[in-house]
Amino acid sequence: METAKLKAVAQSVPLEGAFAHPPFVQPVHIASARARFHGRDWVYRNGFDAVLAKVPGPAWADPEGQGWQRVKRNARREVWRARLDGAAYYLKYYFGDGFAMRVRRFFRGPACEAEWKGGIYALQAGIPAVAPAGYTTDLIKNGARCSLLVTEAVEPAYALDEFWEQVVADDDLARRRRDTAQLVKALAQMIARAHQAGFEHLDMHAANILVQPLAPRRYRPLFVDLQSARRGVPLSDAAVVRNLAQLNQWFRRRSDVTARLRFLRAYLRYRNEYEHAFEHGRPLGHSFRSLVQALARAAERHAELLGAQRDRRAMREGQYFTRLRAGEWRGMAVIRTKHASADSPLSRLVLTPAWWREQLRDPLRWFRNGETESCKESHSAWVRRGMLSFENQPLPLIFKRPRARNWRRRLRQLLGVSRSVRGWRIGHALLNRHVAAARPVAVLERRWGPLVLDSILITEAIPGACDLETWLRRTHAASRPDVWLMRKRQMADLMAQHLRRLHERGFEHRDCKAGNVLVAGQPKSKLLWIDMDGLRRARRWSKKGELRALAALHVSLSDVQGLNLADRVRFLRAYTARFGADRRAWKTLWRQLEHLVAARTRARAARRLWKLQHYGRE
Repeated sequence: METAKLKAVAQSVPLEGAFAHPPFVQPVHIASARARFHGRDWVYRNGFDAVLAKVPGPAWADPEGQGWQRVKRNARREVWRARLDGAAYYLKYYFGDGFAMRVRRFFRGPACEAEWKGGIYALQAGIPAVAPAGYTTDLIKNGARCSLLVTEAVEPAYALDEFWEQVVADDDLARRRRDTAQLVKALAQMIARAHQAGFEHLDMHAANILVQPLAPRRYRPLFVDLQSARRGVPLSDAAVVRNLAQLNQWFRRRSDVTARLRFLRAYLRYRNEYEHAFEHGRPLGHSFRSLVQALARAAERHAELLGAQRDRRAMREGQYFTRLRAGEWRGMAVIRTKHASADSPLSRLVLTPAWWREQLRDPLRWFRNGETESCKESHSAWVRRGMLSFENQPLPLIFKRPRARNWRRRLRQLLGVSRSVRGWRIGHALLNRHVAAARPVAVLERRWGPLVLDSILITEAIPGACDLETWLRRTHAASRPDVWLMRKRQMADLMAQHLRRLHERGFEHRDCKAGNVLVAGQPKSKLLWIDMDGLRRARRWSKKGELRALAALHVSLSDVQGLNLADRVRFLRAYTARFGADRRAWKTLWRQLEHLVAARTRARAARRLWKLQHYGRE
């Protein structure tokens, strides 16, 4: 779908004439030196020696004691802001003494040295980047060995992701268009200059670019975090596409297609301008249209690679997840979310492992009467709704405890991966690929050796949400005929986009019914997938899986009043509306579904009869 949008708008963006080639850019020599200050070896740029001479040696290992301000901290790095000799600097401490870090340091050298070389190369080539001032590799901070890089502060400056959000949130439409156009132009110029100078930032996402406002509608972007930069070699076409795809990964969800196409037009224009200005400059083997197509494909590959990396986090202890142990129970829980969501209060909290251990002392209490509210109790699962409190803030949650309906399923649950763990993994895989789903919060298992005896999955509850079937029935009963017609058409288009996105991301839902789709938000509705243990990642796209999901959704809505043949046609037309697809593709899909829907309708009637005979209810 991304490719379709790009191609559709490509011709609407004008291509301005190329600039005249500037003269060859001679590299600027940056003088540096190595010396010892207060018992510590430093590599520094000329002029920073005066600062090193005034700052005592022990001060670098105790930034908090010096009154310096900590800006960022994670398992590998700490960043502090300090004023030294009347000027502002940033201090970046690199940690990590594990085996992998030692091997990397052996072959590549210290991380601070790599970032130093990247910064010096950028300064020599005239590439806007944060200027390094000096570094040292032998430092002990809080008992841990680390290295330190000092960079000059650029003030005022803002991270590109945060700055872009502010720009596009401007209520003045004309001003917003002018600001975004100038920012896009400045970004394109910086990246084109870097590429033609033989400089590739291998981690070029929006948080690794700063924006310095110089004047109204004048911006100066700068690179930061250059420890992974590749320098001094011409960039191949594949490297260019890969690098642009990294930046596009963030902007494809936060900017319109026109802005991204203008960026590519400006990038090609500036790239042509700098082609003969640098030693490593070279023409690009892509036309504008082929670059658009290649970038769309690369963006999908990069998104999948990024999603796979994030999937592995969900089963490892780190800054986002923690391991749980409560008696016989073992599991994982969320402690923080990298990107907060407006409709998820829990994503804006930072939970603690101690709080989780306190809540999980007796997990089965959630399934006792009086502790929680029953949502579902069937032969396949117990589902209950409850409330936990964190720092006086209530957290509505859904507790699901799977159960086996027969001995075959009981044997499968004993020997394989539990349904709760499968739902935990799939739920986070959906969120990592920007597919709306109920957020998994924690998962617990009780095992006897390799055998799974019991499991519980906890997901975030969405206040005011209901399943799609219930929403349709309520809306039909409470709306005027014209309002009902409008809302069901909007819902048909939204559901088609929702299901198509699920399939395009490589997921198959084996229980794709209206009851497993939540409708939240008023007046603008949002859909979310639930019952994640019914989903699976498909290694390759399957037509059979697609038809099975469409047929199941069709049958689940067959009893809803107010839905007719025209609504089903509208849904299929919206689902098959892909770029380059035949407009009559929905007719082929309709014929393929006809027999499958009839078979599932008969199976549904037989299953209802069996439930009446054994449970006394459907």
